Amino acid sequence: MGRAVNQSEDRELTTVSATIKKYYEGKIVTALVGIKTDVNKVDQVAKNLSAHRGVEDVFIVTGDFDVVIKVRFPEFWNLQEFLVEEMSKLPGVRESKTMMVLSTVKDTGTIMER
Repeated sequence: MGRAVNQSEDRELTTVSATIKKYYEGKIVTALVGIKTDVNKVDQVAKNLSAHRGVEDVFIVTGDFDVVIKVRFPEFWNLQEFLVEEMSKLPGVRESKTMMVLSTVKDTGTIMER
């Protein structure tokens, strides 16, 4: 965050985004997001995130991140909008890393069939 993106990186990001959109087109999108926060804002960030309709689970954790969330959206662009327009602008959010779920083996205690 805070670093300008050059034209080459911007083209690469656009290409990656288009590829992801194509893969997830018409599919429900699930992702895990690790979030680094300001030390004194962890609880508030977690509370603010828990109020969002697309956020299913919120965990305050130890390790590389302060908060980890599980999100689920009906379309990829909903996830993109949440990350760029909403989550990144929350007071106290310093950095995040999004991990897209490719397939689910077990969800909320239920083993998924393939």
